[in-house]
Amino acid sequence: MDYISLDLEWNQAYPEQLEAVQKRLGTRLRGEVIQIGAVKLDATMKIVGSYSVIVRPRFFRRINRHVEKLTGITQEMIDLGLPLPEASESFRRWCGEDYAFLTWGPDDIPMLEDNFRAQGVDGGWLHRVYDLQKIYNRQTDGSHKQRSLEFVMEQFGLPQNLPAHDALNDAYFTALVAQKLDVPKGVAEYDRTNDLSDGVLISDVSGDADVGQTGYRTAYEAVHDPAVAEPTCPLCQEALETSERMVHMKGQKYLRMLNCPNHGKLLLDLRIARNLNDTFRVRRTLRTLDEATEQKIRARLTEEAGSARPRRRRRRPRTEFREAVAAIETDAGNENE
Repeated sequence: MDYISLDLEWNQAYPEQLEAVQKRLGTRLRGEVIQIGAVKLDATMKIVGSYSVIVRPRFFRRINRHVEKLTGITQEMIDLGLPLPEASESFRRWCGEDYAFLTWGPDDIPMLEDNFRAQGVDGGWLHRVYDLQKIYNRQTDGSHKQRSLEFVMEQFGLPQNLPAHDALNDAYFTALVAQKLDVPKGVAEYDRTNDLSDGVLISDVSGDADVGQTGYRTAYEAVHDPAVAEPTCPLCQEALETSERMVHMKGQKYLRMLNCPNHGKLLLDLRIARNLNDTFRVRRTLRTLDEATEQKIRARLTEEAGSARPRRRRRRPRTEFREAVAAIETDAGNENE
């Protein structure tokens, strides 16, 4: 199997464009890919090829000034670029038959998938992807920090003798870092953990109308959908127990403590977002529950319990008092007559 380090550059929409284009398309499109860069490594981690193409945007056709300054990609360059469907087919053929993508961070493939969806391009061949940043963390200090590519290159003593923010150059830098790691081992461990880290057992999205799912009519419906809010343990398939109610945190974030009889305390994290058609989607994450987070949630539960005092009912005047008031009013009326 070959490994393909992949990097993208994309054009950012000007604010007045973004919402209008997304509403018209009915799908998310945070930016348009304007360069694809890739470097191919064989099974021995030897560099055996490279690929680069400038892509002509279809929706955000005017180059963002910040993007132009950062990447060096000009309006003239993207005007002469390949349309995305042609660039995609060319890149797919170059990848070959047996390959896996290596990216630095989680952003590139979702961006490419968004672009494919917006233009009706098949993206099924993007299925095997590994975040090299996670492999690096597991094989070095074991942390979950998001180290920059520049930081890691400096740590490994790799020369940074090419301009950054060029997709091909950044793909080449990613390939150099990959050569310093045990990528086959990292990929094997990645598969066993289902591409999850930080104690995460489930990470998925429901009701995402922007990618063709049926959205929820209300945020309440999204949070209380049994398919979302009542998961079984993905490790043993046992029903999860709970004695605590769901806690509403800041914004559209909801947390609930759960317990697996075999795997201990877990945390259900639900985050609500609005789709372009004004329905709602929910991102669900189920992870192991650490002590600090448990204490924070219990403090929030105590705070809510203290503030949820029963409303005092307004007392009605006693019967005798009402009768006395009526008598006074009657006497006053008689005197006026």
